[in-house]
Amino acid sequence: MVSRLLYRDGLMLVIDKPAGIAVHQGPPNGKDRSRKCLQDYFDALRFGLPRPPALAHRLDRDTSGCLVLGRHHKALALLGKLFKNGAIGKTYWAVVEGSPDTDEGVIDLPLGRLDANLGWWMKHDPEGQVAVTKWRGAGALWGPGRTSPRRRLCRRPSPCRGG
Repeated sequence: MVSRLLYRDGLMLVIDKPAGIAVHQGPPNGKDRSRKCLQDYFDALRFGLPRPPALAHRLDRDTSGCLVLGRHHKALALLGKLFKNGAIGKTYWAVVEGSPDTDEGVIDLPLGRLDANLGWWMKHDPEGQVAVTKWRGAGALWGPGRTSPRRRLCRRPSPCRGG
């Protein structure tokens, strides 16, 4: 875990989270409950403190990227406020096949739980939490032919509320 450390100070750590591993255990009755997760390795990131760091936010299992950890309770409270107020944002990059009809847009679909027993799985729910994603194309990668874009990079700039 120490080899994935990108940044460290007195308040927080930033680690490079790989895709394919959950950041924490799933719900008690979920299929992920018995699998290893990143939190299982946080003890190695104490760096002299009495407790391991804790998650300031989450990234989905299949998402790679920078994961912020608070080193103690005060740091977690401060980081939580910064995320909530939009002072810290998240930017997601995706490689997609094909391209949308426009160069930018907004996805505004309220989200609710798919099933209370499945934990964090979400679905579109008109009565759910607000979830707004602004996105914009960031360019195209060209395939074998010089005139045929095969993939388009899309970016969802922060703030991504509810996502």
